[in-house]
Amino acid sequence: MKGAEMDVIEQVKAQGERVTLPRRLVIEALGQAHDHLTISALQRHIQAEHPDQPMSDTTIYRVLQWLKAIGLVSQTDMGQAGTVYALIDRPQHHHLICLNCGGTITIDDAVFEALRATLSAQYHFMPRIDHMAIYGTCERCADGDNS
Repeated sequence: MKGAEMDVIEQVKAQGERVTLPRRLVIEALGQAHDHLTISALQRHIQAEHPDQPMSDTTIYRVLQWLKAIGLVSQTDMGQAGTVYALIDRPQHHHLICLNCGGTITIDDAVFEALRATLSAQYHFMPRIDHMAIYGTCERCADGDNS
């Protein structure tokens, strides 16, 4: 295991949680990924790395929901790409997704600082914006250049 996976394992243990084999395998797969992964992609990765440890998509889903609940994994609807999961990274990032061409633009988390402050000050609500996908039209498509 490398840095990101070890950090997550340590955070899980620090919260008094158990690190079962399914949890460890999902954390390892997420840590080794250089992109956000769907449940199917996670299942394929785990199966390729550990053919002797089959895991159902239901088990993977449960582990992901548990990791999300304790604040270690983000879940994002990426439109046509499906629902994806990733370890919450620092610094966090988010995506702008074009509804026309499907293009994705990565944006910095700092864009959401003012929104967090407003929600906190005006509504006494502490938002958890782990990984956001915002849909709209990219500049190229807005200009009519969708070639």
